[in-house]
Amino acid sequence: MFSAATTLFRSTSNSLLVNPCIQQLFHSFNTINTPLSTKQALIDPNPPLVGQAIAIKEYLRENSIPFDESWTCIKALCCRSSNRISGLIHIGKEQGDFACSKCSTTGTWTDFTTQWQHLKSRTTCPKVNTVPVQLSNEDQKIWEQSQIIQEKDKDLIEALLTRYGFNEEYTISYTTLQRYGIRIYQDQLIAPLYDTDRSLVNIVLLDPSTHSDTKPLKLTTPFGLNILSARNAEIVIVDSIWNALCVFQTTGKVAIALPNGKLSIKIMLALEHLRKIHVWFWDDKAFAFRLASILNPHRCFMITYPMNAQMAFKGSHSLKTIVNESFAVINKCIEQFDTFRDLIRDELLQRTRFAGIQWQRFPMLTQILKGHRAGELTVLTGATGCGKTTFLSEYSLDLCIQGVSTLFGSFEIQTHRLAKVMLTQYSGLNLTKNLHVFDKFADQFARLPMFFMTFHGQESIDKVINTMGNAVAIHNIQHVIIDNLQFMMGMDYSNGDRFFKQDTLIHRFRKFATNNKCHVTVVIHPRKEGDEEELSVSSIFGSAKASQESDNLLIIQQRKLPTAAGGNIKYLQVVKNRFDGQLGRFALRFEKERLSFSRALPPQDESDDGQQQHQQQESCSIEQ
Repeated sequence: MFSAATTLFRSTSNSLLVNPCIQQLFHSFNTINTPLSTKQALIDPNPPLVGQAIAIKEYLRENSIPFDESWTCIKALCCRSSNRISGLIHIGKEQGDFACSKCSTTGTWTDFTTQWQHLKSRTTCPKVNTVPVQLSNEDQKIWEQSQIIQEKDKDLIEALLTRYGFNEEYTISYTTLQRYGIRIYQDQLIAPLYDTDRSLVNIVLLDPSTHSDTKPLKLTTPFGLNILSARNAEIVIVDSIWNALCVFQTTGKVAIALPNGKLSIKIMLALEHLRKIHVWFWDDKAFAFRLASILNPHRCFMITYPMNAQMAFKGSHSLKTIVNESFAVINKCIEQFDTFRDLIRDELLQRTRFAGIQWQRFPMLTQILKGHRAGELTVLTGATGCGKTTFLSEYSLDLCIQGVSTLFGSFEIQTHRLAKVMLTQYSGLNLTKNLHVFDKFADQFARLPMFFMTFHGQESIDKVINTMGNAVAIHNIQHVIIDNLQFMMGMDYSNGDRFFKQDTLIHRFRKFATNNKCHVTVVIHPRKEGDEEELSVSSIFGSAKASQESDNLLIIQQRKLPTAAGGNIKYLQVVKNRFDGQLGRFALRFEKERLSFSRALPPQDESDDGQQQHQQQESCSIEQ
């Protein structure tokens, strides 16, 4: 089941691993080749395409049993041991047959549901040494009298192989026969069948008189398990011993004969570490697809060549090309509902966690957008002088204080002036009047995961993207701010070229956010419109690319007050929210002393009702 160091297949239920011991136990897949039981519970060779995995996981969740998933099995701890390493129960996804890797407890899914209360009450998972399957007396005598193939037997091997339909040009080498453990017995070849623990469990006499290229022998155990190791990441499964030998001879890939399609839970565990499995059953494609569904179609590749490997080998066809041209059973560009079923469940059960980091300084923004989420693109716009940079400074600082690593790219104002605004917002004081506390707040601010780009004015998009990628890799950046797009682009473009260039930049930022699971916030100036007109989605400068690609679209609106003293009111309007579609607006009141759009923290003795009243006074409306 297990690979040496890493697992390619990611679990869809990592959040359910509440027991810290489980992750330690799941880190290595090397201990699984020990025999689990002398009685093999064989999986039905005609299983349903949709197995028992969903029902099994439902049962485990209902009973609060932590579990993890691999290619073909669901894994859970066998006991509640606290000071000893517990065994892992591996439950087959198709039929629910299970086996423990340590105590060799085995059974059907019904057995598991009836025995689980007893298993979880145990404080130890004792290791049991099972008795290996023994050859019959007759087979043991034949095996002992058989001759091991050596280099000096080349001529004899060539003569024997002619009786099996091979010729001098297309024949099986003695090294291939040696590798699989083939022996000579009374002018015939003997194929050994090994168990997953490499113990000999059966032998097959390859009779030349009954030999056929198209009728595979009936095998009780897969042929070729003895050459399978944890270093192998790719194998070919065929339906006969001769097909396996021909594939290995020409491709160098481990080939295993599985003509009856019988897979015990033990055999599935031995194949669990494999990343890629080619299935070659030329005369029964329906069965080949059923076999791929058992072994997990996400790692299986189908060979549909119109003949088996032995016939292709004798006909001088290139088996290496045939195997390499196998097609994936599951197209990576196509998904089924089961692929993200668990993710949807987790989002419904843990909506707050999936909503992202919540703003503390802007509770109304949290109420509308629900939170700040990784992998999204946010566009902020507003008229010149409305306070976009000042708001964005506090908007990002709020998240940074909560641990969101931030990279701020200010192409419009110098970095130290931006940092001065942030420090004032962080302290909540006019530091010009409070220089005696400057060092205190500066030391605290320096410990925040806040980083700044050194760019100013026009800059190459490739250089900016490379800097962002470097910051994500080295500093684990989770939030990137680009302020603003027009300054970054410069002025060396005609109107048509500017639109094309802006669309290209938006596309690059969108792709970066998605690929790096990093939130990107971009400031874009609006078109020049009348002072009395309210900005809308169509007010963003350029084509519709920015509004289409963005997940969130924020507009800082401002209106002049019809009073003798003049002045204006400002509010932030959310006009696009891809997460749940809720839109709305809330007032922004700027306090010059603190350079802040957020309300100062209320005194400690202020009641919660008073805080809620303040929030309600700030909001203008929430739109559905």
